Amino acid sequence: MLKRYLNHVIFRLIGTTTFTRLIEWKFVFKLLNPQKGDKICDIACGGGTLSLKIAEKGCEVHGIDISEFMIKKAKNFAMIEHIRCEFVVGDAEYLPYKSGYFDKIVCNCSLEHFQNDIKALKEMNRILRENGYIVLTVDSLSYPKTKEYVREKHRETDFVVNYYTIPKLKERLQKAGFNMVYSKYYLNSSLSSFFFELGMNLEWSGKLFRASAPIFYALCLISDRIFGTSRGGYGLAVKATKNKGHLRDCMI
Repeated sequence: MLKRYLNHVIFRLIGTTTFTRLIEWKFVFKLLNPQKGDKICDIACGGGTLSLKIAEKGCEVHGIDISEFMIKKAKNFAMIEHIRCEFVVGDAEYLPYKSGYFDKIVCNCSLEHFQNDIKALKEMNRILRENGYIVLTVDSLSYPKTKEYVREKHRETDFVVNYYTIPKLKERLQKAGFNMVYSKYYLNSSLSSFFFELGMNLEWSGKLFRASAPIFYALCLISDRIFGTSRGGYGLAVKATKNKGHLRDCMI
């Protein structure tokens, strides 16, 4: 009962106790700009916290994840919070939605785990209406001072298939029928690098570490704004629009 209450308080106050997620979500909400009535699909939604945060804006949100356990968790949490949101188990490479149904799509820090990222992006394009757009946050680990052993450890512990730079993700998106209109590296300063590697070494757990998430979040934002580089970062946020005529091509 106490755990449920704490989860409720965390969700209402900050949403998550992982500072990197808070930074990702800052970009997601800025780029996604969820409006009442929007039909939005959250690809690889996990436990559904972001889906529910978006649904609170009055959007019709559908969350999909390959994990039955995480979808069950998402459904339970939606019921507890009394937020309407549709959750289904499914594969991002074979999305169970009709073509052109969604206005917007979000995929938060998940594309890097997909075995066939271009196929998944093509499926996202298919279910997106013409003139719709997609918002992605992805692992980059391209910050100039990132050591190779950090990349390898992160790749192993987080099951990462691809790391992305702006040119690499732009090329993938173009192949899937998208046009990149915004891109920005984040966690791109020395202080952010320190906190990211600290989190990775602590496996993103520990009560003190999680309780400090709002502080780390604020410090990283300030550090990135003042000292951040445009040459790389631990994460990358992107917005891309669907190319005109692509929906028609998919349906022929």
